[in-house]
Amino acid sequence: MEPALRRLLVTASLLATSLVPLSATAAGPITEYGPVPSSLPIGGVCEVEFDHHGKLWVEQYLSSQVARFDPATGRFENFSTPMPLSVPGGMDLDLAGDLWMPQVTGNSLLRVDTDDGSMTEFPLPWANAFSTEALGIPLHSGLGLANDLARGADGALWFTLGGLDSIGRYDPVTGAWAKFRVPGEILGQVGALFGIIKPGPGRTVVFDLPQLNKVATLDVDTHVFTQYTMPTPNSFPVGVRTAADGTIWVGESLGMKIARINPVTGVITEYPLLGVNGLLTSVLGGLAVGSVGNPLPMAGPIAEAGDGNIYFSVSFPAVFGLGNQVARFNPVTHEVRMWSTPSSASYPCDINVHEPGAVWFGLLTANKIGRLDIG
Repeated sequence: MEPALRRLLVTASLLATSLVPLSATAAGPITEYGPVPSSLPIGGVCEVEFDHHGKLWVEQYLSSQVARFDPATGRFENFSTPMPLSVPGGMDLDLAGDLWMPQVTGNSLLRVDTDDGSMTEFPLPWANAFSTEALGIPLHSGLGLANDLARGADGALWFTLGGLDSIGRYDPVTGAWAKFRVPGEILGQVGALFGIIKPGPGRTVVFDLPQLNKVATLDVDTHVFTQYTMPTPNSFPVGVRTAADGTIWVGESLGMKIARINPVTGVITEYPLLGVNGLLTSVLGGLAVGSVGNPLPMAGPIAEAGDGNIYFSVSFPAVFGLGNQVARFNPVTHEVRMWSTPSSASYPCDINVHEPGAVWFGLLTANKIGRLDIG
């Protein structure tokens, strides 16, 4: 792409930026903000990530946009990706403070300057099946199908490559690319659909293989994979996150459980969410009046917050029914508490615990972001 044209597209994106004032709705400890400005009725709000300035960036994979939210003013700014229909995926910051994400259908990584929202594309060096321009619009696609991205302990960016049965690596300092094939993985994106990658225990990254009922780690130095098969068949693990003690927490959506993996011993402990301390607790308390959603406790993205509790989204993925809850699990007492969002069938998507005293998340069908006050 010619530099002049790229600058023109960046300028057009900045001119198209929306400044939208605060609109908030609260129900109990949950407050919703939005709707997030979007070029579509539903932008696909999912992952949220804080930058080094305290602003919250919001992925919109359906509208191929990224929004920036200022919690202090309640204002949104919206930025479109250089390639239309690029489907931006899961995000993380590099050591310099820039925001990175894969473009799933764009076969590339995207860097967003968190100061001004300008964007730069980095095409994947593999499976670049099609790359051209039509009417001055850059189009590029391939078989990589990168879906999520995380910064590793080595400072590099690690990302899923479901179409190539691999985990990819990009060094933003040297520009070096590498990929590592997941042992035994032969189903491509079919096996890694909804795949999430996060920093793992020690010097690893951790990721899930939902259709294969597995969670795996990859050592960023030795490139050795370790795989864990979930005890419940077809549990569909779609959330992984490393806790402060080095254990891995997993959301098992179809198993309606969460699980704890001890990477030292390999022991996996599952905690069912149905029962007196799970679904029944949810029915008896914590529900927003008038908010309706799938009541089944289908755990999704998960994280440990600063209070030592495990938080996760409920009713995931959408194909099995739209939920409207965020849950808390106490790893000591095993007590479960669930709260409904003000919006019905909101589909809470992703969990961010960066801010002390709060859990932030995207609300896909409501096109909003939410904040759970955890005191």
